[in-house]
Amino acid sequence: MKDVPRVLLLPLLAIVLGASGCGSDDRPVTDLAGPPMHAREHRGTTPEATPTPSRTRPATPAQPHRPRTTRPKLPPLIPLGRDAVGGHFLDADRMPVLAAGIAWTTVDEGPEDTQRVGACQKTSLESIGALNAVRRTYAAAGDGDGAAPAHAVQVVARFADDKSAWRAHEVLRSWREDCEQRLDLPRTEVGPLEAVAVRVGTGDSYRTVYGSGSGKRVTAAGLGIVRTGSYLSLVEITTTVDAYPAGRDPARVAVRRIARTFG
Repeated sequence: MKDVPRVLLLPLLAIVLGASGCGSDDRPVTDLAGPPMHAREHRGTTPEATPTPSRTRPATPAQPHRPRTTRPKLPPLIPLGRDAVGGHFLDADRMPVLAAGIAWTTVDEGPEDTQRVGACQKTSLESIGALNAVRRTYAAAGDGDGAAPAHAVQVVARFADDKSAWRAHEVLRSWREDCEQRLDLPRTEVGPLEAVAVRVGTGDSYRTVYGSGSGKRVTAAGLGIVRTGSYLSLVEITTTVDAYPAGRDPARVAVRRIARTFG
């Protein structure tokens, strides 16, 4: 074989090498060509985020309007006036007489305040729960100067309800039980509590004698209690022990007459 000139061998070698290289690469031409031009232009940039539609809660169906109902406020408990409570006072000519020829007259009338009725009573009725209490005082004078002085007092009180009046009545009864020890006088006699038959409500009375010495220096008092519903009334008649009737108790007569004012 004749020597081929070197100038011809070089082009042949290049052709052989190129053919062998193309045969060993089985990738498609598109892979070698790379991505399209428009993809290259956006390479390296972050695509804009697609907005996510917001989730909204389904609308709650409207509830029918219901007007607020409030319990009506009760008016405050207002104590009755003096005219209503004082309508159960005994007139002076209805106060039981102590003896013939002795007449009663009205001396004063007004609120009970802090004054007590009777030697055994500790406090006023308002201090033990009365909403309103009024007081009337009486005096008795005889035809002659020798008549013993006599005094009477009546208190009418109204409580919040029947049970409150009942409690106050029980308090008055309990005060009588230890009255002798509290008075601490040379002569002290507290009689038993006796029921009084009344047309309306409940009535009772008792008698007390207290003082020092004898005669005009010793006081006799009859105390009566009337309870009807939410009302409570006290009446006391006092004079000297010698002038107080022995065979009857004017306080018991007063209790029956006060009860009649309630119906």
